[in-house]
Amino acid sequence: MIILWLLWLREKLTASRPGGYGAVVLPHMINTHRRSSLLVILATVVLLLAGTGLFLISRHTVGTTMPPPNPFGERPGNFSAAPADNNPQWSDWDDLGGSFNAGPSVASWSVNRLDVFVRAAGQTMLHRVYNGTTWHAPEDLGAAVFGGPGAVARGADRLDIFVRGADNQLWHKAWNGGWMGYFPLGGFLTSSPAASSWAPNRLDVFVRGSDNALYHKSWNGIEWSAYERLGGNLEGAPAAISRGPNLIDVFFRGRDNHLYQKSYDGSAWQGLVDLGGGLHSDVAVSSWGPDRLDLFRKGDDNALEHRSWDGKSWTGWVTIGTGVSDTPAAVSWGPNRIDVLALGVAGQLLHKHFSAPRAS
Repeated sequence: MIILWLLWLREKLTASRPGGYGAVVLPHMINTHRRSSLLVILATVVLLLAGTGLFLISRHTVGTTMPPPNPFGERPGNFSAAPADNNPQWSDWDDLGGSFNAGPSVASWSVNRLDVFVRAAGQTMLHRVYNGTTWHAPEDLGAAVFGGPGAVARGADRLDIFVRGADNQLWHKAWNGGWMGYFPLGGFLTSSPAASSWAPNRLDVFVRGSDNALYHKSWNGIEWSAYERLGGNLEGAPAAISRGPNLIDVFFRGRDNHLYQKSYDGSAWQGLVDLGGGLHSDVAVSSWGPDRLDLFRKGDDNALEHRSWDGKSWTGWVTIGTGVSDTPAAVSWGPNRIDVLALGVAGQLLHKHFSAPRAS
């Protein structure tokens, strides 16, 4: 519009010249009235150009400071992908209710999936599922459970549960799109079992025998092995985890209330490692990678305590919660994620989780 106005102005000025287009106008040929008109026109042009510049500058500034449209239809806001405090943290307890009489076991076969098994009244085993948003109602898996179960996931939608039966032998129950019946695996157990898996066709089960030693039984996808005696002098039940192919770590409380670790490196079982004393309960273990182990125990005054290994060294025990009455259970479904289940002092099921922000 400004260009058209300037062309109109040029036409007017040219038309007022003697001789029209192509004529030369000398200063003395312009009268006073035309000089005043010309000054007004020039001043108007300057003001219009200045106003246009300010408009363009203002428009550019506004365009760069306004946030882009939000594709999710939410109100734009000041937010970041990670919390301002990049320190990992534990959640508060989530009270899941119920009334149980033995510590739980937990397994996970995918992200945002938890399968919890716990003994209720009448020695029945109950199963609860978390799907990432909702805890489902308990499922009754039947009676004949003595002590707490041991659960492990060895692939998508695959679960294996091991229990000490009323006859003190090892029993196995599996899920493969549907629950199968209990299957006896022999032995004479004096503790609840623990289980680990490093592949879809591999299961390793650990129990305390009648002589208080640690025993191991494995499945290779075709058949079960005989019981293998691994030694030790256990006070309670073992805990086991696999942090990768051909790797197993077993932890137990000794008769001296020390924590012991026994590891398999793919070729042989290593000797016992003493990780210190002061235990008042058995332990739970989880892992999210080859160089990560997390241990949990019930400490003094019903506190939940945690220590970890980063591939090089162990931390000390740190209190991360209170109000637990039995040995907890733990599982990791991915890096920097741990879920812990425990019984509260009223026998109810409690849940808390650990998460760390992902690196940006």
